[in-house]
Amino acid sequence: MTPSSSTSAEKPIGLRSVEPADARVLRDAALRGRAYVLWPHDSDWLQSLKGIGDPPARLRAMASRGSLAPVGHGRWVIMPPAASSLDQAGPRDLLVAALLDGRVSDWYIGFWTALLHHGLTDVDADAVFVGARGAQLPKTLRAGALVLRTTTFSRSADWQGVERFRVQGRVFAYRSDPERTLLDTLERPRLCGPPDVWVRAWERAAREERVDVQRLLEYSEGRNDTVQARCAFWLREIGEVRVARRIMRGLGGPLNGRRPLDASASFGDAQAWHRDRETGLTINMPMDAIEGWMEYGK
Repeated sequence: MTPSSSTSAEKPIGLRSVEPADARVLRDAALRGRAYVLWPHDSDWLQSLKGIGDPPARLRAMASRGSLAPVGHGRWVIMPPAASSLDQAGPRDLLVAALLDGRVSDWYIGFWTALLHHGLTDVDADAVFVGARGAQLPKTLRAGALVLRTTTFSRSADWQGVERFRVQGRVFAYRSDPERTLLDTLERPRLCGPPDVWVRAWERAAREERVDVQRLLEYSEGRNDTVQARCAFWLREIGEVRVARRIMRGLGGPLNGRRPLDASASFGDAQAWHRDRETGLTINMPMDAIEGWMEYGK
């Protein structure tokens, strides 16, 4: 006898048995290219499925049976066959999307994590760093072993250089491109690892031609004058002297006041450091360390 569709749905998938109503949810999600389910964001298509009962109750029951894994209130990742933990549910960027999709209007994977994405460092971090605008987020979000460190921008913040990329199927995420990532090291360096990590990233970006200098120049115009001067300093250090001078001409010459090169002040109070004649920045980092980091990959 040919088994009915209900009998077929009850057969084990990997290490789990899937109830017929659960299978309807999983099948419809697969047809839609979904790797996670959000409530009430997905209420329209979930409520259109027959025989699943109350959708939130169904999703919670599916999580208890291992078909879904919760990643926050009203958020579940679809577990692949044989996966037994959230960390096995898919690539890290998929979990990031599941945590942030619909929670905040604009977000991107950036900073130290983007340096890794773009091959600008080989030094891994113990968290994923994301920037967001349009809503406040907790400074830390967790899902299984995944830890997100978040930083919030104002609603009016320049969003140049945020790119969309495919994670899996029809799941997409967002990240800063190489040029925005380098500028972010100048504005929020504490999110970009120790100084040697992001300084070496500038050197590698130039040496391995991973950065479009003209695009970097264009993006820098949307930042404040201190960030522009920092950009000019590092462009000069990687050999792009003409572009560095162009930035400083646009600023009307060296900056006044005490503007630190390293916004993280990793090496102490800027009072003890000298000023750079061309940019007006206070070089609050040891020059011998900068030279050593710049020579590291050559």
